[in-house]
Amino acid sequence: MNKELEDRYLSVIEDNINVGKSSAVKEFFILAAGIVGVCFAVYFCAGLLANFWIDRMSVETQVKIEQFFAREYKQSDKPKHEKIVYLESVKPKIIEMDKNLQNRSEFPIYEDKSDEINAFIAPDGTIHFTSAILKELDDKESLTFVLAHELAHYSHRDYLRTIGRELIAGSVLFVLSMGQADITNLIKGASAISGVQYSQSQERAADLYANAVLMKLYGRNDGAVNFFEMLNKKENVPEFLYYFSSHPPTSERIRYLKNAR
Repeated sequence: MNKELEDRYLSVIEDNINVGKSSAVKEFFILAAGIVGVCFAVYFCAGLLANFWIDRMSVETQVKIEQFFAREYKQSDKPKHEKIVYLESVKPKIIEMDKNLQNRSEFPIYEDKSDEINAFIAPDGTIHFTSAILKELDDKESLTFVLAHELAHYSHRDYLRTIGRELIAGSVLFVLSMGQADITNLIKGASAISGVQYSQSQERAADLYANAVLMKLYGRNDGAVNFFEMLNKKENVPEFLYYFSSHPPTSERIRYLKNAR
């Protein structure tokens, strides 16, 4: 192709409105950035709506929702773990401090056979400690901190806020995706990142609630700091990965709990 023909060919391409002038990669990143922005906006608004509704929810409605999620747990014939017995003894003291815990669930505490260091509270108020966390925690103050942390999630209605936010945001984003598979996949990824920030905020609030409980019961929060220092040694997780985690960095949790002394 001579120079004159080449120039004419390029001129035709530049003037053709059907030929894109930007690269596909650039367009993809612009689309992805737009979708992430929309997801954050949707999650923010969904969080506000969910919180507005849940803050005004009656206790009766809350109990009905809990009953919907309730499961029957078969008690083991074996004697309760001595640390579960201790947790059962300190539980009424925490409930006495918070009217949001009173006249609700009985908050039974169970041991789950698992090698993962973990504890969680179910929507119906049942509290679960894994065998691993019971083995690792010999400090009663640390055990109390973990129990108070889980009760904080119930007191703050965190599970209801999460369900409400996900239902609202999920419905809006489903409509926005218009059934397009590629857009739906991008939205799922962006939504997961958006939801992480709310979860981390709930975890911080639960930490500070449990910290206040320790200060009232023991006059110090050594148990909280000791728990996370133990966890930090065992995790060995790079800091940047916490951007994708539902929990704040353990080092950050140690820092703000030390400052709360």
